[in-house]
Amino acid sequence: MKHALLSCFLLLTTAAAAQSSRLDLGHVDSLRSQVLHEKRGLWVYVPPADPSGVFAPKRYPVLYLLDGDLHFASVMGLVQQLSAVNGNALCPEMIIVGIPHPFPTRTRDLTPTHATKRWDNQPDRTLATSGGGEPFLAFLEKEVVPYIDTQYPTAPYRLLVGHSLGGLAVLNALATKPALFNAYVALEPSVWWDQRVVLPKLEAAFQQGHIKDRKLFLAVAHTLPAGRDTTGIRRDTSASTEHLRAEMAGVDLLRRQSPAALAWTWKYYPDESHGSVPLRATDDALRAFFRHDEAPLSTSVADPTFSADALRQQYRTRSQQYGYPVLPPEELVNLYAWGCLQKQQPAKAFDLFRLNLANYPASFNAHTSMGAYYEQQGKLRKALPYYVQALQLRDDPETRQKVKELQALKSK
Repeated sequence: MKHALLSCFLLLTTAAAAQSSRLDLGHVDSLRSQVLHEKRGLWVYVPPADPSGVFAPKRYPVLYLLDGDLHFASVMGLVQQLSAVNGNALCPEMIIVGIPHPFPTRTRDLTPTHATKRWDNQPDRTLATSGGGEPFLAFLEKEVVPYIDTQYPTAPYRLLVGHSLGGLAVLNALATKPALFNAYVALEPSVWWDQRVVLPKLEAAFQQGHIKDRKLFLAVAHTLPAGRDTTGIRRDTSASTEHLRAEMAGVDLLRRQSPAALAWTWKYYPDESHGSVPLRATDDALRAFFRHDEAPLSTSVADPTFSADALRQQYRTRSQQYGYPVLPPEELVNLYAWGCLQKQQPAKAFDLFRLNLANYPASFNAHTSMGAYYEQQGKLRKALPYYVQALQLRDDPETRQKVKELQALKSK
């Protein structure tokens, strides 16, 4: 039964893709920022909607991606692979909002303070515009997030992902705006910036209890000179190792604080460089954030342990682990319900159809499926109201004809 249901699901999704002539890789949006006094572009990807229109519209967590002009395509492909391709559900489908940082705004946007020296203490003229991190965070908080929430089908869960200076901005956001995002991904963050200025901010936020129920993934790559390894790195004082030493100081801070309100993990990538680590580490971060360890649910509808209540409990547990409400997918519940009818399990089928109605009251499919259930059970009077309600949600010739037939039978 499991393989039959998966095959049906894959056939449905493949057919839906085949019916569309558009390869949806996202689109470019923009807004005029009153905080930054400039127009800013946003690269937005929204998972494709059900082309048939019979299922209820979905809502999605939002992944906000710094340096969107560099990482948008790769992260979009990664999220699609983990959340949908081949029936995967290693993370939820997501809206991705890439925020480009065209020159010279990148250094300005992603640095919390003004500084003109690199990690090796050498002056760098390209850093002259640095120090605009706080206005940029205000731009995210007051303009970008509200705009995305009003214009796109968002769920109440947000992630912030950044690499290098973007990773520094992620840690600064965690320290100063911890409530803005639910999960933070800092990829090879430039913790060295301005004599490690972000670390005291983080320490103060932990000590003052500002960070509550948040997640952090910290990725550290191999950035040491040739012939050097991590042995004794904390005792090293050379400029060439400052980037990694600063990152390890951040790890040590997290270990000292042992912040109960922050579910954090870090990973060292000895075979990755500063530039190559983002995709692999983002994969690990998403798997870590959305790992669901609930007890396995039998996918055989004939199994006595399989029921709508068991399915409901599974997704209740998943909601607790994810950190936001996650409903059993309407399409999956629908397949289970029809599978129950095929296996002569009408009571289970009814509970599953009723579950979809409760979770997706605006779904055309949920109403027509319940109508079809009653019709199959020979209860035509009970079937009629569900078909009528479905027509109010979506005009459909077949359903309209069904209503006429049932009304005619009712009048006899």
